[in-house]
Amino acid sequence: MSTPKSETSGASGSRRLGRYLLLRSLAAGGMGEIFLAEHTGIAGFAKRVALKRIRPELARDPNYVRLFLNEARLGSFLNHPNIVHIFDVGHAGDDLWLVMEYVDGVDLKRLTRRARLSGRPLTPVVVAAIMVDVLSALEEAHGGGPHLTTTPIIHRDISPENVVVARSGAVKVLDFGLAKYSPESDSVPSLEGDMIFGKVRYMPPEQLKGQLIDARADLFSLGVVMYEVLQGDLPFGRGNANQVLAAIMAGPPPSPTQGQDPELDAIIFRALEPYAQRRYANAQEMRRALVQYMEHKAQGSLPLEGLRRRLQRGAPGVLEAGELSQEPPERAATEIALSVAERCGKCGEEFTTLFMDGMIVDRCSGCRGVWLDPSELDRIIDQRSEHPTVMPDDVFKEAPLDRLVGSCPTCRTGLESYRVPGQPAHLEVCAHCLGVWFDHDELRLLAHDDVVTWLRGILRALEAHSAPHM
Repeated sequence: MSTPKSETSGASGSRRLGRYLLLRSLAAGGMGEIFLAEHTGIAGFAKRVALKRIRPELARDPNYVRLFLNEARLGSFLNHPNIVHIFDVGHAGDDLWLVMEYVDGVDLKRLTRRARLSGRPLTPVVVAAIMVDVLSALEEAHGGGPHLTTTPIIHRDISPENVVVARSGAVKVLDFGLAKYSPESDSVPSLEGDMIFGKVRYMPPEQLKGQLIDARADLFSLGVVMYEVLQGDLPFGRGNANQVLAAIMAGPPPSPTQGQDPELDAIIFRALEPYAQRRYANAQEMRRALVQYMEHKAQGSLPLEGLRRRLQRGAPGVLEAGELSQEPPERAATEIALSVAERCGKCGEEFTTLFMDGMIVDRCSGCRGVWLDPSELDRIIDQRSEHPTVMPDDVFKEAPLDRLVGSCPTCRTGLESYRVPGQPAHLEVCAHCLGVWFDHDELRLLAHDDVVTWLRGILRALEAHSAPHM
């Protein structure tokens, strides 16, 4: 059988990779690009899929190819309604791609942000319902999938970005690129060589220390996700691995429900136990606890039904941005007007997704501005300057705020504008959560060490004066 060829064809310039017709880009960034594609065949057969193609230079890197193929292999082992299906992997010349189920929806990080902006944050019962489906997916993976008998597959990268809620209401877990299993063992290494991959702010202590981990590591990460979705911030801060580890070992964080829901608090705190033996023994046990909680709280209702209606395009009753103030206060909290938060505060166009250095960020499809929340910004700044100098007070002079700037996508407070020294640009910063808005092409400013140092000073000064929650 010959190797499929990469080609460009069609009067409209549509492109093909092997059997797949690339329809449009869904996301792009430093690692590669994801396309909405069609698998075409005889008699008009056409199936919509998501195709992830990595950059040609990365396709020549054996280490990256190994991780990429690991995602394809382990994903193919798993067949579960709450796991994004992997259909195919292909290559042609320098092109390497992965074909997966296309999920028309929004990841949990953006869903949480947009729900808060709409004035109707996700309720504890809705969060519990989403987590029940995530745990069902983890139960399948930890059971080994249909082709691995009882050898558990540990995800190792559970985070809000890797949980997607489809417009149909289905909950999907994706990105098994860092997943691992060890034949005849319940534990897997935390390290790849001498490096820890993944998001340190969601890792349990044993993973942060580079020790062997088991299925209970994924449960800890899910506890962090639940806490963040409910509280709006991470339980153990936004520091580096050592700082996060110290915060975990210092004791439990404040109540994620502000003490309003002790039953759910107890479930989350058990998942966040620093010692694995004190957590839930497995995903089934944690799922059972959440189902029992929902039986007490939901009283026979379908918690995700209101959310599903709000995610539907053109659904009746979905509010436009100007109608938010007219929303009746008695509306069920699960029925959130996500359309309010799906548009840019600068120009009114819709947000799309941009992959950048392994992160998923919001980008406006109109003005091409990018919103970075504090954790995303930290990752970029930390790569640029580890030892910033203290800046003088005069760098904090405020510039006139563009009247078209909307409120912070995370906490809905107004943004403050600062002139970048030596540059014809202004950056808008939320003084509460420390997120930053970058207009089109302003991200390039982070390539300059002096700008990074100045921005670090701005953020540290704001943090010291306003003491935002951690």
